[in-house]
Amino acid sequence: MRDSCRTSDLNVRLGGDEFVMILNGAGSTEDIDTVARRILTKLNKPIVFRGTTIHPGVSAGIAVYPVDADNAQDLLVHADLALYSAKKQGGGSLSFFSEELRHELDYRKQLELDIRTAISEKAFEVYFQPQVSLSDGAISGIEALVRWRHAERGMIAPGEFIPIAEKCGLMPEIGRIVIAKAIDEAAEWNRAGIAFGRIAVNVSGSELRETDFEVFLFDMLERAGLPAHKLSLEIVESVILDDEKTGIAAKLRHIRAAGIHLELDDFGTGYASLSHVNPNEIDRLKIDRRFVQNINENSGNTKIVRALTELARGLGISIVAEGAETEAELDSLMAIGCDQVQGYSIAFPMPPDSVREWLVARTPKKARLTVLQGCRA
Repeated sequence: MRDSCRTSDLNVRLGGDEFVMILNGAGSTEDIDTVARRILTKLNKPIVFRGTTIHPGVSAGIAVYPVDADNAQDLLVHADLALYSAKKQGGGSLSFFSEELRHELDYRKQLELDIRTAISEKAFEVYFQPQVSLSDGAISGIEALVRWRHAERGMIAPGEFIPIAEKCGLMPEIGRIVIAKAIDEAAEWNRAGIAFGRIAVNVSGSELRETDFEVFLFDMLERAGLPAHKLSLEIVESVILDDEKTGIAAKLRHIRAAGIHLELDDFGTGYASLSHVNPNEIDRLKIDRRFVQNINENSGNTKIVRALTELARGLGISIVAEGAETEAELDSLMAIGCDQVQGYSIAFPMPPDSVREWLVARTPKKARLTVLQGCRA
């Protein structure tokens, strides 16, 4: 990067894979575009390292002073927004900050304010999606999913507000609202004798890094009266990679020792190796939906799911396939031996009242003695 710039320019690593280049007196928009493309061309050249060829994928977001912002902080924010726009176009591209992105930024700022209000009002809802066994129809679990019904904009998709909440550091607060509501609902099912397997909640690394997370979790279970073994925490593979530095590993072991189950979500899409699939630390793997969709037509996905299923079976770990949407996909999973599934073909995510009705309709009825003509039968 330094070799691509003048000696008067500045190169800084922000952290991770993000860098900032400050070009003084870069000229017109056309000049900046030319310089940026020249830099990207150099950075995206293949690198041969120890006999292996590495193909970098570098993108750039550009903000110009004082047109796009008159201070360093806003200039960085706008360049960052332009970078995300460039990444959407594909690797090796660049994007300038624009009025369209400015409107998007204004929308994100307003959404952040609305999220903070929703947190204070505990307005986030929990929807529930069942997981069932294909062989006997038994309910093996229920996943709790966050939903947000905005007062003016209606239902806002999780994919829209969760990234903003994560970037603003608000996910731990949203997560606690979801966990508390999910545990309360599951405790009511348990007291009513409704079979639901166990309730599964997604937990991010930022939530697990909270110093009082364990205390909060155990307090919620005790207050609601839900046995620990009726709860599962779903974590993604990146959390495992980060755990030794943050103390998350010890925290997860403590939580599991208390009887709470741990599940590895979106398995196969992250960075964890097979060494992290330890039956002493993980109770269940969740196969990501991208391997399940069209599995009946994709022999590659069939081989992947079969291998993961056999791996889990050999280790004594449970496994569930996400995203099953058609009868053909269910038949393929059944043939492979992946018995537990979750997806639209089984049930859509449902609000509390609807999922309770769904569960009650599928809860085995207990035999009751009745009296016939004065004789006990």
